[in-house]
Amino acid sequence: MTKKSNPIKHVEFSPTDYYQPQVNRGGKSTPLKEVTEEFRSNLISSLDEVNQLLYVGKKTIGLDVCTAIVELESNATAKSHRPTDVFNDFTCPFFGDVGYGRLLIQVSSQGIIELKKKIQSTYTKSGIKALSAVKRITQYEAPVTKPQDRDSALIVRLFRFSDPALNEAIDTNFELILRELGCDWQKHRSQSVRLYKISSNTDALLSMIPNLTTIQSAVNSNNIALQPMNNKGINAEPADILPPDPLLDYPVVGVVDSGVSVVCQPLNKWVIGFNQKVPEPFRDLNHGTFVSGMISNPHLYNQDPRFPKCQSKVVSVEVLGNNIGDIYDIVNAMYETAEMYPDIKVWNLSLGSSEAVSMFEISAMALMIDEFQDKYQCLCVIAAGNFVKGMRSWPPTTKLDDGISSPGDSIRGLTVGSLAHIDGYVKNEEPSPFSRKGPVSNYVQKPDIVHFGGNTVDVGGTHIPLGVNSICPNGMKRNDIGTSYATPIVSNIAANLFHQLGPRATPNLVKALIIHNANMGIGSSVNDVHRPYYGWGLPGDLQEIVGVNDYETTLAFEGHAQKSFEVQKLPFPIPDCLRTKDGKVRGEFFITLVYQPELNANQAFEYCQVDVQVGFGEISEDGFNSRIPPKKGAHLYEEELVKNGDKWSPIKVYQKRFPKGVDIENWRLRVKILDRDGYEAECVQVPFTILLTIRDIDKEQPVYNEMVNLMDAYNWNVSDLIIDQRILVSQN
Repeated sequence: MTKKSNPIKHVEFSPTDYYQPQVNRGGKSTPLKEVTEEFRSNLISSLDEVNQLLYVGKKTIGLDVCTAIVELESNATAKSHRPTDVFNDFTCPFFGDVGYGRLLIQVSSQGIIELKKKIQSTYTKSGIKALSAVKRITQYEAPVTKPQDRDSALIVRLFRFSDPALNEAIDTNFELILRELGCDWQKHRSQSVRLYKISSNTDALLSMIPNLTTIQSAVNSNNIALQPMNNKGINAEPADILPPDPLLDYPVVGVVDSGVSVVCQPLNKWVIGFNQKVPEPFRDLNHGTFVSGMISNPHLYNQDPRFPKCQSKVVSVEVLGNNIGDIYDIVNAMYETAEMYPDIKVWNLSLGSSEAVSMFEISAMALMIDEFQDKYQCLCVIAAGNFVKGMRSWPPTTKLDDGISSPGDSIRGLTVGSLAHIDGYVKNEEPSPFSRKGPVSNYVQKPDIVHFGGNTVDVGGTHIPLGVNSICPNGMKRNDIGTSYATPIVSNIAANLFHQLGPRATPNLVKALIIHNANMGIGSSVNDVHRPYYGWGLPGDLQEIVGVNDYETTLAFEGHAQKSFEVQKLPFPIPDCLRTKDGKVRGEFFITLVYQPELNANQAFEYCQVDVQVGFGEISEDGFNSRIPPKKGAHLYEEELVKNGDKWSPIKVYQKRFPKGVDIENWRLRVKILDRDGYEAECVQVPFTILLTIRDIDKEQPVYNEMVNLMDAYNWNVSDLIIDQRILVSQN
């Protein structure tokens, strides 16, 4: 294998690369169905039912507000069909959703009067088209999960409307009710979602919830857990590892887990801080110690060249007692620790709920984790979760309820699934028989990537774990299985990337580098049918991620997308060594796009507010024609486009191989943006990172050197992505 001795090149966009294209307004006024008088009458009748809910709520809480659901016709979910002519600030405005084509409206007494008038009297073309998009209007009923016992707390989420004064009144009103009921409660610091943890008299509150129209949901708080450790995996051999090299500068990973043993001698020097939130009687340090061992010494524990050689130190955030915790306390401890250790850029979350997340909304913990990552400009690396209701064969033969667990549906985070590292119940490098799959809400692909988390072997109908290796609290070696242990391997890689990139490092860039490398490896050969388990693939070690072979070039572009503007590089140089005698380009192209869209926690299904797309191709008579397609092909209808085209997904991967060449003389790279209906994105800057690799199919031509010379000839502003080596990586 050729040594990757060349650096990735970082390319700056110039002011002339941003331009304002002509806008095609589009949108037809043709109704999507016939709007009959009977249909209008039915809608008004349904509003009478909503009005009853509003009346009950006003009587109970003293606020003139409730929520209703507007369900759209299946052919009316595209942006151009959104019925804002009917539902707006003059009537009952949209403010969120509860799934695909199921939108939330804010209802008030005056608003419902005006909405009835609008339904009765609108006969304009645009008004009729808007009404034709509506299927029905129904009351909103808050989902409730009762605490399992009297000692369990309740997490209540309140609605957030567009009016800050109303939101403040909602909070004040709810807190008054809690005091009247004699509840013990805490208010979470999150701004994107309003959460309260109620730890006493929850029965009294639960009985009132049907009349409390400002409550969005109420769930049992103890819903995050760890998989029990495999006690058969303990080894009598000590884990004899070296302490950190005092001459090297190591990155630090925040390990949000069950804690790390202070008496575990091999780990002592690798753990630089502790934030213990679990009372002594409930402490169980096995899981957190194992995870920390995988971060500090993954290769030394697992003598396998596919495990990374880079290493990281650890700050232990101990939040899971008896392997259980609640989302409120976990996220609070993360905020507290981030203030104590501001240099932490990567947080490892090898934890999750026991059930699959909803396909129609982002989980509450994922919302809070996303807000946390934005505040501290960091990256959370999260386990996809373990499916424990049986073992899945490969390829799957039955349909399982093995979706990603919360908070693995975090949009900002990097979610990790598990591969087998040796043959067993599944074969080597196939998805582990317990690893969960995506997608999550809005058909966003999760997991993002995979790493090695173990396998099992079937012996007489009993599944025996074939685990990866780490360490016990007593300093002995042990092995275990789970996505919990694939996750810290990626956390370690991500932390070292942040460290090496220095001031240039961003979560977008780090995610893009890992995903790009994963796709160029086994990810490029994964069948799309199996991609829900693999994500974009298996990343290599640090130097493989940041290095480039002589027969290829990898360029990193970073910029900001903005509505009404596009970004382009034109002309885009292609090395002559890739052109055939007749001028065609014979090569392979890989593109990874990672961007940071504005997020709206009120939008359960439409959480990501903007969609960024990259194209690489040519200008033809019909306009720009991108020749490098996304890994999932786009489809005609909006639902299929979202599902199979990664629309609205903040990670997009494109790939194309041209073994016979493609006839394009002048190439261009183009970035464009699309925003959600009702989202004012005119001046919003959306950070994005693009990694583009152009490779010689035969792995012979001097692509790297030719591209360097061409970029210099084109006067591009280019530098090495990693300017100085911040970490020395052991080669043993």
